[in-house]
Amino acid sequence: MRIAQFLCVILTAVLGALPTHALARDPFITGLEGCLELLQSDSAEPRYQIVLGPNWSVALFKISKDDGGNLGSDMCGDLSASEWDMGGAYAWPASLGELKPVNQQMITRVWLDQIIDNARASSKNRAPIKRISITMLPDGDGHLARVQFVSAEAQAEASDSVDLDEQANVVTHDPRLPDQFARVEIDASVPKMPAESVSAPSADPKTALSLLLSITQAQSDAKVMRVTLTNFDAGLVYRNQGDAQTRQARFDFTGGEAGNLADEPFEFPAAFKECAMTLTQVEAAIGKIILQKRYQAIAARLQYLLLECSKENPKPHWFLTAMEPFEYFELPAQF
Repeated sequence: MRIAQFLCVILTAVLGALPTHALARDPFITGLEGCLELLQSDSAEPRYQIVLGPNWSVALFKISKDDGGNLGSDMCGDLSASEWDMGGAYAWPASLGELKPVNQQMITRVWLDQIIDNARASSKNRAPIKRISITMLPDGDGHLARVQFVSAEAQAEASDSVDLDEQANVVTHDPRLPDQFARVEIDASVPKMPAESVSAPSADPKTALSLLLSITQAQSDAKVMRVTLTNFDAGLVYRNQGDAQTRQARFDFTGGEAGNLADEPFEFPAAFKECAMTLTQVEAAIGKIILQKRYQAIAARLQYLLLECSKENPKPHWFLTAMEPFEYFELPAQF
């Protein structure tokens, strides 16, 4: 009995000496577990600001000059409760100088623990966290993390936001970094064709998938390797359990009519990486993606909706492209 009591005293002392985040991680970080994993695994894709919110994140990345330049958006997690304006392109602030990517490997749970602990200690604010942005500053000043709280607490000394450097030291508020990047203004003097006439959707995703299912030999537990839903065709690449042969169900969509329906053997291109979702999972995922506000905002001018995997991003994800104005972003395969 004495030994048990002794061990209990020792354990209590050890736990008491641990930092708070070792005992109970902030729920803000817990809700981001999947998104943080994605940032780590897909760090080869340069992103110029990482914005973290409760249960979701957004990364702004550079769009090529051929597609209009500026910054597009790439998202992860549950976006339904976010207040972030996700439509259109963003401009890199002139106050930040040369465009510099964020070191995504730096954004770990442990690093965020320290950022949050120090921000709370400095601000004396215990309110929920609204947003954390990570941006590279100019002139060799390194990264700046800005922690924004939902609202200041009743105490007069509580602060709504705190700036920290990449070593998690609290620093003076940096006026060069806006709380949110400005949207790119579209030149009204340049006439544009209506979006619907440029890139009207071939069919909504559920209708297109239903048509594919009506012609496919895929079983509910078939491995779905890729899904292609565009404004001119649709395809479902799959392999049934126990079958060595890859097949593709597909159809063309022109003039408002589906044609050339087929389900036939298919040689999966070496340039693509096979995904590993079942047909049942794909059906459920499409049912959820069409409910996302981000998808609904571009549905009328959607050109591509692809479920794919790559060597750089092996986890199944949706790749969306909209035209007039051009937008590109990604969403996780399942919400």
